[in-house]
This record gives sequence, C-alpha cells and structure tokens, in this order.
Amino acid sequence: MTEAEMRETIPRLPAESGMKKSVHSILVIAAGVLLLGLLTAVYLNAGYMADWIRSLTGLEYGTITILQTAMLVVNLVTIPFCGALTLKISGFKLFILGYCLCIAGIFGMLLIPNLAGLIICYVILFGFGSAIAGYAIVLSVILPVISEKHAGIAAAALISCGNCISLILFPILQAIDQTAPGGLVFLILGVLGLCFLPLFFYILWRKKRAESDASLKTAEEKPKTESFSLRSIAKEIFTSKRFYLLCLLGFAFGALATSPSGNLIHILESDYSISAVDASLCLSMYSLLYVVSGIILGIFMSKIKSKMLYAGVIFAVTACLHFLCFGFYMPLAATVTLTFIFGFMMGAVSPSISLLTREWIGAAKFAAVYSIVYLMLRLGGIVSTFIGGMDYALDPTYMYLTLFCFSQGIAVIAAVFALVAGIREVLRRKRALSGLTE
Repeated sequence: MTEAEMRETIPRLPAESGMKKSVHSILVIAAGVLLLGLLTAVYLNAGYMADWIRSLTGLEYGTITILQTAMLVVNLVTIPFCGALTLKISGFKLFILGYCLCIAGIFGMLLIPNLAGLIICYVILFGFGSAIAGYAIVLSVILPVISEKHAGIAAAALISCGNCISLILFPILQAIDQTAPGGLVFLILGVLGLCFLPLFFYILWRKKRAESDASLKTAEEKPKTESFSLRSIAKEIFTSKRFYLLCLLGFAFGALATSPSGNLIHILESDYSISAVDASLCLSMYSLLYVVSGIILGIFMSKIKSKMLYAGVIFAVTACLHFLCFGFYMPLAATVTLTFIFGFMMGAVSPSISLLTREWIGAAKFAAVYSIVYLMLRLGGIVSTFIGGMDYALDPTYMYLTLFCFSQGIAVIAAVFALVAGIREVLRRKRALSGLTE
C-alpha cells in the first residue's frame, strides 16, 4: 500500500483546536472508559469473585475455578467472531448488545444462585457479552467520533480501563463485602452497569454529529457503503507481512506485560526478603505507571510519522530494561527504579499496536482485523502465565528463569522485526518525497 493510498483509508477528523470540541472528545473517551472499564474490571478480578460466588452459592473453589476458566475460554473464542460481525453489523449496536448481555449476566448471578445459573449467566452471558463489548469493538466505535489528535489517548485509556476501574472499584467492593452478603456485590455491579447506560446516548449523539459534519463524510461514508466478505479480508490480511508483524507485536506485548506479575514478586521475595504485601504494592505501582504513561504519551501519537519505527524503538528499550531488571542482581533501589521505568515504557507502546492496525487496514475493517491482533495479545499473557505456573509447579527455583527467558526472547524478536519494518517504512517515504520533488 502506497502512502497516498494509506492516507485515503485513514479517517481524518478535523484537528479540532477549539476547547469545546476537545472537551467533547475527552468526554467520549471517558464514557467509553467507564462502560468498558466496568466489564473489564469484573473480567480481570474473576479470582476475587470466587469468594463472593462461594458465599452466594456454597460451591467449592474447585468448581468455581472451572467456571472461571470456562468463561475465559468462551471470551477468547468469541473475540475474532465478534470482530467479523462488524463487517455486517454496526460496531455501536454490537457493543450495546454485548454490554446488555454482561449486565444481564451479573444480575443473573444474583437472581439464580446455583450451578446452572452460573453456567448460563457467568460462563455464557458474561463470557459472550464481555467479548462482544470488548476493546476492539469499543475502540472502533470511539475513534471515528473524536478528533484525530486524541486517538492515542483513546487507544491507551481504553486498553488500560480495567486497571483504572479496578484500582478504584474493587477495593471498595471488597470492603463492603466484609460486612454484607456476597450477593450485594452483584447487585452493586449490576446497578452500576445500568447507571452507565445513559453514556451510550452521549456517544451516539456525538456519532450522529460527526456523521452530519460535511468535513467528515469523505473519510467515513465510503467504508460504510462498501461490503466486505470474510474471504476477501482473509486473503488481504493473511497474505500481508504487516498482519503477522502486528500479531507478533501483540503477542510480545502480552508476554512482557505479564512478566512482572511473576518475576517482580518472586525476585523481591527471594532475593531481597521483601514481604508479599510490599512486593504486591510495587506491582501495583508498576501497573499505575503503565496506565498513566499510556494516556500521557498517547497525546503525542498523532504527531509520530512512523508508528512502526516508534514501536520498534520502544520494544528495544523495554527489552533492554527487562534484561537489566530481571537478568542481573542489583541493589533493591535500582531494581525497583528500573522496573518502574519498564512499566512506563510498556504504557508508552500500548496505544501504538491498535493505531498501527488502524493506519494499515482502515476504519471499516479495523475491528475485524484488530480482534485477531488483540487475541494474540491476550494469548501472549496466557502463555507467559502458563509457562511460569508450570515451571513453578515442577521446581519453584527455576520458575523465574524460564519465564524471564521466554519474555526476553519474544521481546527481542519483536523489537528486531519492528525496527526493520520501521526503518524500511521511513526509507520508502523519503524515496517517495524525493521523487515528488524531482
């Protein structure tokens, strides 16, 4: 794809220098964060829900773990399917459907407190719903109705929303649950979900305003009138090197983001005799830096000419930091400091993968393609966790080493491929510009 063709496939929204329009964009992003954040927080905190489910149903932890695993499998399998549906159904309608299924599932766990109810409401309704109302879908809804300069903020804020909401919502719910029946938690979550529903209307209002603006029609109307088949898109993406590179970046990012969860706590406890509470606090600070840096640096994403070269440089820096943090024994202050810098750099790269996908494939096919890339991101985290867990079960002393080697290796490979692709992209643009000047 030439640079001229690429510019035609990317929705170009006005710069929106006015304060009022910028405020509208930020409000749309905040609405998306709240809507998606509630569902993601429930999804991420499935382990904490075990106590609440047990107090509500009387089921054993083993049975609850099986149900949680089944929900995660349903969610993962459904993600690419949901992306494909965006070729025929509006992403906005899909997100509403998925969100309603999730709220129905949360209320269902309260109203049907037995094994059958959990299978129907938690595994099926919430599993399917959280995939339909997933990151790829909501990002495809949000990006067309905000200014281009806020695209990086949206990409970073939405992918971090589960962590943001978790830091606020779940400590409060855990405190409430100590003095109230477990069912009250589901009631609170369901009511919060209903209270967030009016935010749909705000996003829809902004969507209609964007579509009625003549300056946006050239970028957004054409893709809506085109009809794409799964076969044509499959042929387009599976024969493209860019698709496999994006999948590699997503997988590596997922593995790297998960690595500190096992490595950091293990190192702090075994090498520095830090208590589990203090080690968990360091991990929480790492997560907070990841969220904050993604949102802050997302402001500059629209100004970066080569996002692939940017991603390659950041991946190379994070690979070096990962090697220094977990490959050598250093003083405690140095380890913690480098780990926090590592978290900051991870947040810096988080919005680039989704924006790279949108830049390459365009708006109309974005959700369908990025759902696969995002699935690879999730699989990277799952494989990393699985490797660490299996090694810890076999020999706890080698868990850290194997997890470190896997994460380090995939990070280096991703950095090399991204840097090569980014350099080639910059050289192609220079040759194209020199040809035009001649």
